[in-house]
Amino acid sequence: MTTISRRNWVKGMALATLGSVVFTDLKAADAPIIQWSADQDALLNQWMGVIIPESSIPGAVSLGVPAFVKTMLRDCYEPSSSALLTKVLASLPSIVKVSESEKEQLFFQIEQGKMGADAQKAMKTLKGLTIQGYMTTEYVMVNHLNYVMAPGFFNGCEPIKK
Repeated sequence: MTTISRRNWVKGMALATLGSVVFTDLKAADAPIIQWSADQDALLNQWMGVIIPESSIPGAVSLGVPAFVKTMLRDCYEPSSSALLTKVLASLPSIVKVSESEKEQLFFQIEQGKMGADAQKAMKTLKGLTIQGYMTTEYVMVNHLNYVMAPGFFNGCEPIKK
């Protein structure tokens, strides 16, 4: 039976932790970066405007949610999912000169799978990320969800009662 000293155990754990961190960083460095063209940005903004449109309160596009969606697609999703979304956005018909009700009808058709399973999956992903990004913006959190970053305030200049 072999005994291990505490010093050797700590060295081994430190090397194992360092190795796993380096491996994870190298794996992340190999991930392809998807570049968004101006046309793809415009398409993304248009469809996000359909999901959460501008009204008396700011919509998804004006609150900067497209940047959140692109970051999430780059950092948290497989490259195949990001590529599928960009491919589906490019294959959809233009919605620039379409009325709001027609845009909604087209979106509902895509959600129901009438334009293919890939389009349905991509729109489900886009809708989920748009809602997540919108609900976590500062404007929505503070003005509509009554979020307080540090509840319970401390006032150090309060007089002491005797």
